[in-house]
Amino acid sequence: MIRNSISLIILLGIFFIAACSPKVQETVVTPTVKEEVVKELDPNGCIKFSDLSVDKADQVTDDYNLYRDRIKEKDFKAAYPRWKNVYENAPSTNGRIDYVFRDGLKIYSDFYEKTSDAQLKEKYVDTMMMIYEKAVICFPDKKSYYMSKQGKEFFYTYKDKLSDEEIYKMLKEAAKMDGNETRVSTIIPLSSLNYRLYSDGTITVDDARSTMENVNGIVEYNSKNCKDSETCNAWTQVEQYTVELSDRYENQKGFYDCNYFMDKYYADYEAQPENCELIEDLYRKLKKSGCAKEEPRMVALVDQFKGKCIEAAAPTTLKLAREALEREEYSKAVSLFEKYVNEEAPDNEKKAKYTFTIAKIYYAHLNKFSKSREYAQKALQYRSNWGAPLILIGKLYASSGTLCGPGTGFDSQVVTWPAIDKWNEAKRADPR
Repeated sequence: MIRNSISLIILLGIFFIAACSPKVQETVVTPTVKEEVVKELDPNGCIKFSDLSVDKADQVTDDYNLYRDRIKEKDFKAAYPRWKNVYENAPSTNGRIDYVFRDGLKIYSDFYEKTSDAQLKEKYVDTMMMIYEKAVICFPDKKSYYMSKQGKEFFYTYKDKLSDEEIYKMLKEAAKMDGNETRVSTIIPLSSLNYRLYSDGTITVDDARSTMENVNGIVEYNSKNCKDSETCNAWTQVEQYTVELSDRYENQKGFYDCNYFMDKYYADYEAQPENCELIEDLYRKLKKSGCAKEEPRMVALVDQFKGKCIEAAAPTTLKLAREALEREEYSKAVSLFEKYVNEEAPDNEKKAKYTFTIAKIYYAHLNKFSKSREYAQKALQYRSNWGAPLILIGKLYASSGTLCGPGTGFDSQVVTWPAIDKWNEAKRADPR
């Protein structure tokens, strides 16, 4: 069963199952908790209930059942003393259920959130790191779960305790282990770190490319095979983010070669040989990727581009704008296209086309996302129900997430991204 069919928040998993032993009557206890910190991990190792003496096993099992009731009530302070006793004496419970580790992370996360003492916060995080480490030792079959959870938590919440590279390696390994069952909450931090570390030269282009190919495959699979609306919406939102990120890689010289673009886009051109927008975009991608001029498919595309997509009697301003774009003089090209739209374009179709060209330049080459969104919206004023600007707007909303930093966390981004509305609107609109 695919673990990704969890709800939109998708972060903690399904932890709360019935306790494995019968309930006992709880004695009223007034906990004398001083927000303690576990200083040593399980001195007895990965002990199970069955490894204890009968009397000890009964006492620890009782504490297990009682503290789990407090966890379900989210009374983490009351749960702590009994949880600590179980953790120190039988952390592996029955050998199959790892709730003690998951519950410990919840307890210390709650302690962390409720104190303003910086030293206590640091100690709580240190203890959580030890719990993660021990959980993998005692439950190696759940390694990918703990790696993805720790990577996500330390990316968003416990900043500066682990380096970007350490978190990246953790998330990358978890995604490789889980494959198409990778948790949706893993994808954005992994993708964001991949881009960040590649941009600053920490990882190689081969590493960055391999990771993104794996991520894109996971996202594509889950977007197509999700089973319910909440899960599908979550993967659609993540898809917007990764597609936007892939566009960024595609716009960097040397990241992908000619064959990549030919394999990915040339069939689209063959299916729509009269679509000048598609032809022009592909032509620029192939040119930037270093495709040989004599490559037969490149020759065919260039002939079609020059023969069908460049107006023979184009106004001088439009010619100059195209030439500036060819020379990668992007700011100049924007000014000239804008002048053409405002002063010379003969109809709304031309105005829409070249206003959207400006939007794409701001997005792909000048990294001015607010300007790109502004011009994409202007293009829609000239030509309504047009899918391409709507898709770009969706990407731009996605790019305002965690691409350049952790932001406020996956939860808040998933429920606030308006990109999903634009994305679905574009699918319903004219895709040309």
